[in-house]
Amino acid sequence: MLLIGLSIGLAAWAQNGTTSPYSRFGYGILGDNAIGAQRAMGGVGYALHNNRQINVMNPASYASMDSLTFLFDIGLTYQNTTTREGTLKENKQSGSIDYIVMQFPLGRHMAGSVGLLPYSNVGYSFANAIDNGTDSRSGEGNISQAYVGVSGNLFKGFSIGANISYLFGTLTNANTVVPASGSSGIFETDLKVRDFHLQFGAQYAIEWNKKHTLTLGVVYSPCKALLGKAYTSTYDVGSSTVTDADTLNMKNHYSLASTYGGGISYNYDKRLTVAADVTYQNWADAKFTNLNAGKLQTSTGQFNNRLKVAVGAEFRPKTMGNYFERINYRAGLFYNRSYLKINGNDMNEIGATCGFGFPLATDKSVVNVAFEYINRRCSPVKLITEDHFRISVSLTFNEMWFWQRKFE
Repeated sequence: MLLIGLSIGLAAWAQNGTTSPYSRFGYGILGDNAIGAQRAMGGVGYALHNNRQINVMNPASYASMDSLTFLFDIGLTYQNTTTREGTLKENKQSGSIDYIVMQFPLGRHMAGSVGLLPYSNVGYSFANAIDNGTDSRSGEGNISQAYVGVSGNLFKGFSIGANISYLFGTLTNANTVVPASGSSGIFETDLKVRDFHLQFGAQYAIEWNKKHTLTLGVVYSPCKALLGKAYTSTYDVGSSTVTDADTLNMKNHYSLASTYGGGISYNYDKRLTVAADVTYQNWADAKFTNLNAGKLQTSTGQFNNRLKVAVGAEFRPKTMGNYFERINYRAGLFYNRSYLKINGNDMNEIGATCGFGFPLATDKSVVNVAFEYINRRCSPVKLITEDHFRISVSLTFNEMWFWQRKFE
């Protein structure tokens, strides 16, 4: 409970994790639970299991940790975003504490994990000229997930696991109209989410000749109605009064898509890992009420089904050697067809990543550094193009807290 309380406090302090006009649609820009080394490997994780790294993407991976160790991971991100529309160009920076997670053994064949992760982020601000005035739009907020997970080995090479997450946070979107004459008005919507979410996972590893390991991983999250409250209000600046306000129970008007994920990885001699993932989410069947229209418009089909494909690799020259030979070198690529549908257009992302894992003095704890480039654009109509450059830094703290010294 101490970790969750600290995490919530840090999340409230941290800046927003995105600067994208596209985040004003739907629930904003979704996260994928990729942390640490996975950020530099294209975001793969469904088939990865490492006793020195936490992998929240597949809860079945927890059981792979050493039964005497304790893992703690905290990550921070700096992002520079270049937005282009026609001849217009704008640069913005943002930074955030992304996540805090920890993992611990629950016996020889079981392990648990708790922490705080981003589910989605909203962050944007822009203005348009209209007849006899201006129309500016801004948004901020995030949905976070505080989770508890458990994993166990059923037999050699096969493990299963589950996460239960508490989703919480508020997404705020504001539309301010300033006419050349007359009183200005502000129309604001708020989605205040308070709900639980489930994720299940399984992994099966096949090892041969003591140097080769092939692992298959799958994950599943069921679709569900999203609980919370939605608020709308119209504020007249001239008279300093709220002219219209309404509250909506989200249960019958909003929902989350089910998630299906699968991955495969190959490891050679604990020095080379190559992995690939596929993620599918049926967002086209999800309910969403468009409050920005000024009236209730609850329907399915407002989103696209999401598809993400990612590949990544990690290489460590030697398990024992000089410092540079013990560094983990990582790289990856991904393609993501977003769930967002913008005025009938698909939104697509392509990305390239690379990074390093710098071992500390004990060679167990690691500082992970990831560099990510993401291009985001719509098709067939181009609309706004975004180029994101991110630098992520995380510390994976690995210590033998459960080892008891024996004295003669």
